[in-house]
Amino acid sequence: MRHNYEDFQSLRREAERCLEADDLNSAAAYVEAAVTLARKRHCGFYRSEPLEHVLIEIARRALAAKAEAARPARTQISRVLHVATVLNEVGGLTRMMRRWIAADEARHHSLALLRHPGEPPHSVREAVEARGGHIHMISATRGGSVEWARALRKLSLDFDLVVLHVSNEDPTPGIAFADERNRPPVVLVNHADHAFWLGLSVCDLVASSRVSGERLVLERRGIPAERHAVLPIQIDPPVRRHSRAQARQRLGLPAGGPLLVSVARGVKYRTMGGVSFADMHVEALLARPDAGLLVVGPGEPADWQEAIAATGGRIMGRPETPDPSLAFEAADIYLDSYPFVSITSMLEAGGVGAPCVTLFPYPPDANVMSTDMPGLAPTIGFATSMADYNRILADWLADPEALRQRGEETASNVKRLHTAPNWLESLETLYAKALAVPPVTPLREQGAPAEEEFYGGYPDILLNGVFGEFDSVEAILKRSVRLMSLPERLRVWRRLARTKTFDGPWDAIRNLLPEWLPRLVAG
Repeated sequence: MRHNYEDFQSLRREAERCLEADDLNSAAAYVEAAVTLARKRHCGFYRSEPLEHVLIEIARRALAAKAEAARPARTQISRVLHVATVLNEVGGLTRMMRRWIAADEARHHSLALLRHPGEPPHSVREAVEARGGHIHMISATRGGSVEWARALRKLSLDFDLVVLHVSNEDPTPGIAFADERNRPPVVLVNHADHAFWLGLSVCDLVASSRVSGERLVLERRGIPAERHAVLPIQIDPPVRRHSRAQARQRLGLPAGGPLLVSVARGVKYRTMGGVSFADMHVEALLARPDAGLLVVGPGEPADWQEAIAATGGRIMGRPETPDPSLAFEAADIYLDSYPFVSITSMLEAGGVGAPCVTLFPYPPDANVMSTDMPGLAPTIGFATSMADYNRILADWLADPEALRQRGEETASNVKRLHTAPNWLESLETLYAKALAVPPVTPLREQGAPAEEEFYGGYPDILLNGVFGEFDSVEAILKRSVRLMSLPERLRVWRRLARTKTFDGPWDAIRNLLPEWLPRLVAG
């Protein structure tokens, strides 16, 4: 982590250099790169006042609230603006936003997409239009983070609440909402509660979905308790459309014997210490020759083949799918992904009556890496070692009636806490708190920002092994170079060319162009 921190500081210094030179878009691009590095290569901290300070200074110079028509403080929430960087077809963040909008029937909801390529997901568009809203493609205009922040701020003034579902590293909201005058309250959804993210200085309220995320917000991100709220993950009201046997048949799986199921994005099944997710289940499957394991998300990677062969093909991998509901319905037992948990998938499986098992072989201080949803806690099989995990699977499979009862209790708890109407009560509580809490005032803060506080304990020392992506500084810069001013872009482009970072000549040419240009040409 120390080496990662040194690389982070090098990017932070570049942001400060560009700020001093009044090259504001380049400064914002370096902030984005620094946060990307800290997200991919954990640096031992969850808060960076110097980076937040760069965005505040950009806002001070580029966005003048005094030029806006004065707006009174909001006293009720009728119009909600959701803000996202990009939305993927597959993933819990998209489903969470769509469900929020669909469930909150009494309000207008619109969406601002900051850097989304192409058309937004159809399900989100339908939900927004059903609430009388519009989708605004902020980056479809010429400019960079500063210009997009200006456009986002202008749009937000017509709303009563802003909800940020943005990527960890997106600098645009940090610029747009630094000046509290006139703007609506800003809520940041803590969807990446295990990772470093940007925006602490401008969010009036942070919404976490679980206690472990709340703990890091309060203890490591420095957010006071009055600026935090818990909003449980919402799922669609579970409706079982097929029996387990019917779901298996529709999936093309053989009948008979218990079926273990796991569903998540492929990246959540990282092989750790030479042991793949498939390897983890060989012992349990050999103990039950009639059982099978279906894993939807990773396909069948090369390092799974030995385990697949050892179990006679009873480990079956499928690629990611936007609708994994058949897999949930087919499950006799649902298994959490590992080493990266998938909370939304487990809630959806539990909601249709699948008993759930998760593995958490770490100390309690690392509980942000666990599945700790309130609707799952009473019935989940919470294993703290592989021996414990295999024992739970063996015991549960040996008692089908107890397994059925556990599944029914799980479904009842999930429906009670993670679907309407109870979830809507949590949402109304969040809305009320967002109106009541005073806005943050970063532009009024005095004094130099404090340095990052490095910490070498849990969960920090585990994050790179479980979640880390060890990209070079140059590879990370390539993600942000197109946001920079032309002189700075050329400077960085030459560095990337020297280090052979480009993926061929067309990639090199593409990265000479500003990010906004292809979107503008495409219309």
